[in-house]
Amino acid sequence: MTTGRTRARAASHVFLVEPVRFRYNRETGETNAFQTAPSPDEEEALSALALEQHNRLRELLLQNQVTLTVAQSLETSPDAPFCNNWFSTHPADGRTPATLVLYPLLAENRRIERRDDLVGLLRPGYPRLVDLSPNERRARFLESTGSLVLDHDGRTAYACLSPRTDRDLALEWAAELDYRLVSFRAADRSGVPFYHTNVLMFVGHGLAGVCLESIGDAAERAAVEARLREDGNEVIALTQEQAANFCGNCLALSSNAGEPLFVMSSQAWRHFSPAERDLIGRHGRILHTELSAFERLGGGSARCLIAELF
Repeated sequence: MTTGRTRARAASHVFLVEPVRFRYNRETGETNAFQTAPSPDEEEALSALALEQHNRLRELLLQNQVTLTVAQSLETSPDAPFCNNWFSTHPADGRTPATLVLYPLLAENRRIERRDDLVGLLRPGYPRLVDLSPNERRARFLESTGSLVLDHDGRTAYACLSPRTDRDLALEWAAELDYRLVSFRAADRSGVPFYHTNVLMFVGHGLAGVCLESIGDAAERAAVEARLREDGNEVIALTQEQAANFCGNCLALSSNAGEPLFVMSSQAWRHFSPAERDLIGRHGRILHTELSAFERLGGGSARCLIAELF
């Protein structure tokens, strides 16, 4: 592993929501170009596959000493396994106590994921609550660590602006949590804006992977790369092909023993070159598993399925 300045420890405890009848969500498909609608005869098989793949993800994390808290989705919530979109947690930092943040979601049929029972489960560990969810009534959305990719060491939040990521609300979040905000616009190889920041970039353990070529404005592109490097990150410039195959949708975690980990799908792993895998491995051990049902039906991968509990 690389050595250097001391870095904040990534989360070693995570929250997952087990799928119940996971399926294609037509409401989110309007803004998520990664989703693919199945034929009627495929949907049931893909739903069963999603449950199997979610179980394998859980087993992989447990085998590598990551603590899990697992809830079960409601059958009425097609996207509930993507639990990182409705809340985030933040450790006490000497100025503020441990914090739970609740977020406003664009799709009306996803707002039921922000359940009172799950908030009640989380709340005892976080004396401070920042509730941004009332912004739904003002049509201002910010979908947690889907919208915000956080460099905890540099106290920098990256936000790719989209219908799901409101810049003014992101600035309010940054002021509340004491982060610097770097916002930009980015589009996929077909010119469609990325729906979430975490499908085009990840940051952790002194490494960042980012699809710089997707950021059309040269000044914004330079600002993103400069901030990542100034905060001490080595940078992998992801291609549009890699972003389309979820190489940006990785998550830095730690084991309970303090070992740095990178969690990704096998689809993403296959699309990193051997040299890139070696580079990632110098920053943290790679864990990967097949998540094709989530990638196809929901347009999200490993990072989308995991919410950190700091």
